[in-house]
Formats: sequence, structure tokens, C-alpha cells
Amino acid sequence: MKGGGSKGDGKDAGNTVGGGKGGKDGAPRRSPGSTNVSMPFIMKYLAPEVYASAIIGKGGAVIAAIREATGSKIGLTEHGEVYPSTDARVVTVQANTEKSLNEVSKEFVSKLAELLKSVGPSDAIGSEGDLKIKVLVPRAAVGGVIGKGGATIKEIRESSGARVSISEPIGAGPGAEQLVSISGTPQALEYVLVEVNRQVQMLNSEPWYTAWASSTNVVPGGYGGGGGMGGGGYGGGGGGSYASPGIGTMINVAQSLPPYVMEDSRGFALSCVVPNRLVGGLIGRGGAGTKEVQMMTGTKIGIREIPDDPDNRSLNIAGPLSNTCAAYMMMMKRYLDAEAQSTAAPSETGTGKGSAGR
Repeated sequence: MKGGGSKGDGKDAGNTVGGGKGGKDGAPRRSPGSTNVSMPFIMKYLAPEVYASAIIGKGGAVIAAIREATGSKIGLTEHGEVYPSTDARVVTVQANTEKSLNEVSKEFVSKLAELLKSVGPSDAIGSEGDLKIKVLVPRAAVGGVIGKGGATIKEIRESSGARVSISEPIGAGPGAEQLVSISGTPQALEYVLVEVNRQVQMLNSEPWYTAWASSTNVVPGGYGGGGGMGGGGYGGGGGGSYASPGIGTMINVAQSLPPYVMEDSRGFALSCVVPNRLVGGLIGRGGAGTKEVQMMTGTKIGIREIPDDPDNRSLNIAGPLSNTCAAYMMMMKRYLDAEAQSTAAPSETGTGKGSAGR
């Protein structure tokens, strides 16, 4: 099946710290893939499980002490909720001043050094004199870290003695996330983190900043049993544990779009061609399936006959952009479920053509 779219007229202690109301131990409630933001200065770190445990401490004692000493809020994604293409949880730190974030960074580096002494060197945390730490930085701030012609990052490397590498951005726009990996002595890590923090906080009044700060982009289970992108792919055993590597990209693109795209009053339309024999499964008994999707997404869904094509029908969805995309995904689930239940030969499934016009 092909489709087209166009503009139309139509549980551990770590995740409970941080203050606020609604969660256990006073932690703010959050939806998956996001964290509640209530302070103006934000830094985000990646923590492999062994490092996350060290930051949390027994019964949450370590993280509580850091929070109290720095006046910050610190939250980790749930155990098993990891940043795409990694096995690391996202640590979001909030504070009322840039200086407080620097104090947290110093504490984190100290815990990293202590961890190395207790468990020994590893790819995740580095080795003696060559510790490793990673932070998530918006694309606009990365530009400041690099500087014109790479002058700033060169100076940072030379002054600190650290090795600094920066990944390609995930998504588009100034809030697209980039992974900054730092390795070196504890002093080198602290130096670089201060410089990165400065660049991030220079942008905290930008309209996209809050969306970047509150997003964690995590996926369930990380790599999965196969060993990452090059091996067994994402996800675990299947069902709800599977996570597409495109989810992070989808979230970042949505967050980076200016409001006028999402709020265009004319709406958007998506259409695709589906086999006629699967229409019953798509719409459900008495149309209950499509009615449910329409109610949940605020869209209009229609299935129409195609002239001179008795084997296929056109599925059309119209509404605000984000709603339309959500409805399309829900209808594709119904399509795949109907296809799986069909007794037709495999060669007859998934056929069709897609098109759409403005």
C-alpha cells in the first residue's frame, strides 16, 4: 500500500526526584518522552545504567543530596527508557541559575570518577584520566560551541585538553538535538561542561527552548537484544516494547515547526489507496472504527470508491496537521490488523497507488 499527503482545504528513586506535585515523593508527573519543566535553566545528560545508579544512590540518597546542595531539580527517565541508539537514560537538570547547573555538572563528574574507582574502566564511563560524559544540546547552541570556522571548539579543546565530538542533529530547526561527547580528566570535563552550559543558557528565552528542554525523546528498551542499529534492530520481544528509530526524528521535526504550520486553519489532507477487501476491517462494525479515530483525533475520515478500480478504495483523512498525522497512524494500525486477519493470499495484500493534490 502506498500513500500520499498534501496541503488541502479540508520506578526507582531516580525518576521521583525533582519537586513539584502529582508524583510519588513530590515528583511532577510526566508523559512518556517528556519531563515537566518549571525552572528556566536546563541541562540534559546521558547516563548508562551503571552511572544512573551512581547518580541516584542507595534509596535516592545521592541525588537528593545533590538537589539540596545545588537548589536544582533532577529527573531521570524510567529504567528501560533510553535515548535512541544508546543504552543510556536521559537526566534532565533544572535550576534557577546557570551557576547552579555548573555545580550539578561538577557533582556528576565527581560521581563519575568515584564510579570508575569502584567498578573499573569500561566503554560506558571511560578510564583513569579519560572519563566519558555525554550531554544533549540544541542545534542552535552547538553552533556557539563550535564557533566561526570551528574556532571556539578548537580553543575549548586546547584549553581543557578534552576530546569533544558532536553528532549530527536529530530533526530540523534550532531545537534539533545533538549529542556532545566529552572525554578527558575530571577537570577537563568540568571545563567543557561550563562552556556548553553557557551556550545553551544564552538561548533559554527562545520560543523553541521549552519544547527542547521538556523533551527526552526516549524509546523503550533501547537497542534491543540484537545489539543496536547494525544488528537486531530496535525494540525487544515485540508488541508494545518495539520502538521505531524514526520516533525521535518525528518528535523533533514536530517541535521544530513554527506555530503557523500546525495551526493553519485550512487544514491538511492525507490520502492512500487500500484494497477493497480490507475496508470492512478498516472501518469496523457499523463504522465504529473510523468513528473512534475521528473522535480521538478531531479529523474527518472518508473511504471512497475509485472510478474504474473495483479492487481498491481511497482512504482520505483531513484536519489540522498533527491531528491528521495521528489519525493516519491509527488507521494504519487498523489496516495492518485487518491485513493480518485476512485469509487472502499474500501476493494480493498491500497493493495500490498513492497520490494527493494541493
